[in-house]
Amino acid sequence: MNDGANVTTIEGLGTPDKLHAIQQAFVKHDGYQCGYCTPGQICSAVAVLDEIQQGKPSHVTADLTAKPLLSVDEIRERMSGNICRCGAYSNIIDAITEVAGGKV
Repeated sequence: MNDGANVTTIEGLGTPDKLHAIQQAFVKHDGYQCGYCTPGQICSAVAVLDEIQQGKPSHVTADLTAKPLLSVDEIRERMSGNICRCGAYSNIIDAITEVAGGKV
């Protein structure tokens, strides 16, 4: 299904010396605990911000004809496929919100 597509993994987002903004925010806001889900959470967070920036609606977007607004509901819906057994969800939301400019 992804033949010929570009796929970015966690290793492609940043380096130990120069973290991606989302990676820095996860560290700052303690958006991880055990670390098991962290690569997927970070990659999804990057995609969430990209989708919102492109104006792609989600299941909770109120007006499908307007650009979706960054909100906690939008972030939660778009991140809902990522499960964190440690329960760091509120910290993950804080990290994403910070990178997006705090407009939640």
